[in-house]
Amino acid sequence: MSNYSNIPKSRLSAAIAIAFYTSVTSIPAIAQEADDDAKDVEVIRVTGSYVTRNEQSTMSSPIQIVGNEEIMRSGFSGVDDLIINNTANTGSVGGVNNLAGGGNEARHTRSANLRGLGPSSTLVLLNGHRVSSQEQDSKRNTYTNLAALVPTIAVDRIETVLDGASAIYGSDAIAGAMNIITDDNYEGFTASWQHTAIENAPANLIQFKMGGGNDRFHGVFSSSYEYKANLQNGDRAITASNNTSGTSQPGNYALTSRPIGPNGSDVIIDNGVNGPINYSELYDQIAAETGSERVVLADPHCTVEGTGGIYVGSNPFPRGTCQFSYQQMNPIMPETKTWLNHASASYILNDEHELFFEGRFYKQEGDRYGVASMPLSLGSPVVPASNPYNPFGVDVQFTGRVLGVNADYRLEESDVDGTHLVLGAKGDMGFSDWEYNFSGVWSQEESVSRAPDTDLGMLQNALNGYGGADCQIDPFGNPDAGEVPGEGNCVYFSPFGADQLDHDERVYYNLLQPAYSSDEVIYQIFEFVVNGSWFELPGGTVGVAIGGQTRKETRKVGVDAATQAGRWGFFGKQTPGEGSRTIDGVFTELYLPWTLDLDMQVALRYEDYGRFDTLDPKIGINWRINDDLSLRMSASTAFRAPSLAHSVGNQTSSGVSQTVDPLDPNDNGTFRVVNTISNPDLEPEESTNINIGLTWMMTEDLTMSLDHWRFDFENQVTAESASQVIQSDPNGPKLIRDADGRLLAVNVGYFNAGKTKTNGIDYRIDYRTEIFDGHYLSFSNSLTWINEYTVQVGEGQPVYDVVGRRNDNNPGSVAPEFRDTMQLSWMYSSHSANITMRYVDSVEDDVLLPMDYEESWGTISSSTVFDAQYAYQFGKNDRYQVAVGAVNLFDTDPPAAYFTKYLSTAADPLGRQAYLRLSVEM
Repeated sequence: MSNYSNIPKSRLSAAIAIAFYTSVTSIPAIAQEADDDAKDVEVIRVTGSYVTRNEQSTMSSPIQIVGNEEIMRSGFSGVDDLIINNTANTGSVGGVNNLAGGGNEARHTRSANLRGLGPSSTLVLLNGHRVSSQEQDSKRNTYTNLAALVPTIAVDRIETVLDGASAIYGSDAIAGAMNIITDDNYEGFTASWQHTAIENAPANLIQFKMGGGNDRFHGVFSSSYEYKANLQNGDRAITASNNTSGTSQPGNYALTSRPIGPNGSDVIIDNGVNGPINYSELYDQIAAETGSERVVLADPHCTVEGTGGIYVGSNPFPRGTCQFSYQQMNPIMPETKTWLNHASASYILNDEHELFFEGRFYKQEGDRYGVASMPLSLGSPVVPASNPYNPFGVDVQFTGRVLGVNADYRLEESDVDGTHLVLGAKGDMGFSDWEYNFSGVWSQEESVSRAPDTDLGMLQNALNGYGGADCQIDPFGNPDAGEVPGEGNCVYFSPFGADQLDHDERVYYNLLQPAYSSDEVIYQIFEFVVNGSWFELPGGTVGVAIGGQTRKETRKVGVDAATQAGRWGFFGKQTPGEGSRTIDGVFTELYLPWTLDLDMQVALRYEDYGRFDTLDPKIGINWRINDDLSLRMSASTAFRAPSLAHSVGNQTSSGVSQTVDPLDPNDNGTFRVVNTISNPDLEPEESTNINIGLTWMMTEDLTMSLDHWRFDFENQVTAESASQVIQSDPNGPKLIRDADGRLLAVNVGYFNAGKTKTNGIDYRIDYRTEIFDGHYLSFSNSLTWINEYTVQVGEGQPVYDVVGRRNDNNPGSVAPEFRDTMQLSWMYSSHSANITMRYVDSVEDDVLLPMDYEESWGTISSSTVFDAQYAYQFGKNDRYQVAVGAVNLFDTDPPAAYFTKYLSTAADPLGRQAYLRLSVEM
């Protein structure tokens, strides 16, 4: 028998930590022998229940826990990165970006996404309380940003409930709840510094925690600052290849009359590559062939080396289109600076009553370095014949970008500020063992973004010769009577490839202007819970919890005048707006210990949203069959109310999405504006959840757990897929095309989709032992197998089996059949080390394809990544520690994916992330 009793508690935790996530029901009491007959033991409360119970009880729901020491052993700098080790999580938004979007590309974000049911279907709590968030995925589903929650050093543990938790917590807990719990009892001072070496993108994290008090007061304050450098597609081989856009610089030109040279001669241009071309005769030829006076040609210098132009077309140059690759200049991740602060305090009024406070304050600044300018998707400005740079001698329409690959990066800036305040009281109610806990929460988060775009009016002024900040133009775009085109303070702009390196610097004022937007979400919450014992059953005392909550949610969106007027060349027209709703809820929960070995959880929650209401029950059973084997079962319903962005308020919005026009044979994918509008008639998403699991303690050192889970998900809120709308009806009324038939924008709306069903198995095995004197070894392996994942887009629509698919073309998330995390840890005296393997199964690549495709782009291969760390503690009471390690130890590239180059929800292209961490505790 192994003897752990002489190991200090903190070291014991490090030695027996079972990877990063552990089921509460599988943690044996290995530090001391348990007295099976003793019932007067410490009471605890865990995530997923409001009822306190004795510590020998186990939950009927599967719960995974990761502690602070396990976080530090991972080498990850934040709570957000830990989610990738949770095999039950699939398809998280953020972390890194690819061309399909997902998280906010201008700052560092990461969502949870348990069971792949969507980032909004996992409720993230901070010490049991909701946290406001304005972060949204590409479908405007709101999620809590794990990358900007609290300093990592403040976290005591993370508890995750892996089945429906709406009966306890209300909306958003369809797939489960993740509760970030801070160490509010800490005393002393701890500080650490970690440098992470990522090729082309180093990162640094500085953080500290201090706590103390007296017999009545205790407080803890934690703070961190993290800097992450930006990483561009051109910095990694897998993302440095071409991805072409038909809206380019050099661009393309539409002529409606015959080109005219000096003195009425023909226009002949020799770009040095294609030889002299008579554009006047070419115009006559094409106009005669097509019977139209409108002729579209590529920029005359598209094929010249150094311009960035890529000529595409089956006809001889210039009868195709000029394209260029924007891929290399776009970011994998932005540059970010994140300040996180967390404070907690308690004050004991007397032996029965206590006041408590929690404050969270954070600021995040993000800089996105992208391609020099965005495409003019929403307009085709005219280059007049009077523009001296116009080689055609007649008015022509320009389609493209105002700046090309030779220009500087286009900088988008993002600032986010958040405040989360909790004030409450708890204590004895004065009879029996009943306790109360009531609190008020004010939680606010606001983002402000500045993203440069081209003001079509200002661009036209520059094309007409009235460019420059000092050229006098009235608010309506009319030049002052004294201004002369191209003279004095006024300059001409040339969009032609021949001139793209020779712009007068004054004209840049007209090419890019910042578009401003803001998004603010505020939660105002009051809640109370009373709990205590009721009567005796053969297994113990019945526990009861009764509570209520009222919650007001408000969202305010602001946009600048240019955006409201629809003047931008790329960003669509948007309007500001705001909306709010008030939710009232009541709930009750019972803990029923029928026998010493069999207990039950029964919970019921009612919530009223005004337009609709919900009633969600949950029942769970835990049966300790014998000393080694326990069985758990739970069943519940859960729901998610439509988000504020989907259904509340008067704001209209627009974004961009990569789409393919089936009517354009040269279109391999182009960013186009997608206009969306809220739908006040949306119904809540609903699910039925079932979990059956067992834990078997095969020996004192070897534990195995197995859970079968099932989620039947209905009415999933989603936006119409722009790609699906285009593919289903390329000439339909929801598409906006210009006079040439060029696809400019797509109108979509939100709707309640059909059904999503998923089920599978979570398997875990843990082994820990003393291999020889003083050397302790632990091994763990977590596996999630998705057996079923079916998606129905709408009522009466076909049901698709999407297990093992990328699911870019439907409401589902990426669904690898298997995910596995394995860790081996060793500890001896002041030394410790661990190695972790992360495996994600392959998926079929369906990006930009219809749901009923017959042939995919191929397979995105499986990914296997190893992490490792060695740590050494020294000094008095082991107060100093140095740790070295690497995430992605062997510098493994992500599997290749069509169009986006890699799949950001399954792997990242950061490469090896070697780190050094120094810490001190006093």
